[in-house]
Amino acid sequence: MSAVSRRLQTLLEEVAVEQFDGQVVVEPIEGYQILTRRRLVDPLPGVRAAAVLRAAARRVLVDAVEAARAAGRSWDEVGEALGLPDTDEPVGEVAFALVVEGREPERAREMFRVPSASWRCGACGELVRDQGPFESHPADVESGHAADCTRHLADVQAWRERTGWEE
Repeated sequence: MSAVSRRLQTLLEEVAVEQFDGQVVVEPIEGYQILTRRRLVDPLPGVRAAAVLRAAARRVLVDAVEAARAAGRSWDEVGEALGLPDTDEPVGEVAFALVVEGREPERAREMFRVPSASWRCGACGELVRDQGPFESHPADVESGHAADCTRHLADVQAWRERTGWEE
């Protein structure tokens, strides 16, 4: 983790605690006698804090771009400074769309790659691949839970009750 990422993580925890009643716990890292890690007891105040930091970072970005334009820098230079990819659309136009319109640049889609997130399940401890809330059955969108995972089994049961379907 970079120094900037560590500072941002510390700021996120501070915002989560101060603005959203989050609580931080320091716990030992399994398998080590001395090492510990900090984490929010409930991750949702962290999500809220991250949204606040994203909005603040967006405002800082807009201010920096406006200052660059005022200093005579071109939209192409701004796009290059932002590290925008070279696409069919000129980088300056992509930069303007991103900064002024809030429109994210098109990303090249990788063939055969399904967008997903990965996280360790708090109930079974297994690494789960999560494809999002787009399908109905929990097994269609989350893979990796242990067969006896109480969380996953509860999700499946709630799905059965909600839909009236049996597998």
